[in-house]
Amino acid sequence: MTSTKEPTLRTGIYPAIDPKLLDGCLQGKVALVTGSSRGIGKAIATALASVGASVAINGRAGSIVEATVKDIQQQALGAKVIGVVADVLNPPDQERMLAEVQAELGKIDILVLNAGTNLFQPFHQTKASEWWDQMNLNIRAPVELTRMLIPQFMTRNSGCIIYTSSRAAVNHFPFTSAYSISKGGITQFASCLQAELDIVQTHPKAGAFEKNGIEVFSIHPGEIATELHKVALPPNLDRDAPYIVEMRDKMKSVLPRFQAELPAWTTVFLASGRAHALRGRYVDCTRDIAEVIQSVEAGGQS
Repeated sequence: MTSTKEPTLRTGIYPAIDPKLLDGCLQGKVALVTGSSRGIGKAIATALASVGASVAINGRAGSIVEATVKDIQQQALGAKVIGVVADVLNPPDQERMLAEVQAELGKIDILVLNAGTNLFQPFHQTKASEWWDQMNLNIRAPVELTRMLIPQFMTRNSGCIIYTSSRAAVNHFPFTSAYSISKGGITQFASCLQAELDIVQTHPKAGAFEKNGIEVFSIHPGEIATELHKVALPPNLDRDAPYIVEMRDKMKSVLPRFQAELPAWTTVFLASGRAHALRGRYVDCTRDIAEVIQSVEAGGQS
């Protein structure tokens, strides 16, 4: 029985996603990144702008969105970057955001659905509204934004959609049931959507294209310390659920220190068309993507 070697663990920039090799690969493309005013989303938006894409930043706080736009413009000199203040849970805001981005930058080529939330709390202590709020932001919002934009992608037979998922989508972590279920759901949605598009876009009575040019991925960015990790911990956790604190501290002591550049440049790699073999798949950014592609093309399951 032969064993498949696990792809190399990566914590930051490595050869396959070296920014120098990806320079200019998204010139002329337009990207919208939700939840990109800070954290992982900001890193993704910065990387996309750095390789030539015109990028729309999204967040709910106008002052933070504005500061992020200026920051990215300074890092990615010459890049066209705009900010759109919008609540991705609000349908009118969703429609207005898409309209504003396309009015200022042109038709969207790359949609990165990164906005999300989490709450570390035992299910029996979680209010129904808190549980369903996570489901709405993590799965309903990205699905509905996809619904609004996908007809354009289908007409043009081009485009890339990337959903920020999590390792929680493929594991059974305690105390994050809504987060894990929603991330599992959006990961499965990405796979199902890719499968549908592969059929519809090439069917003679539908898209009638020779091949489907739309690529869909979900990614695990890696356990990166962001503002989300702070707001995910409810007050009085030490008193109400000390076992969660113990579990969190144990995990922090064994996990590598992943850098935000890891998912950022993996996203650039995926959006550049270099990962055709991974279409529809859950992509773990902490594993060497070149090795993963090699394994998949060889018939492995990485």
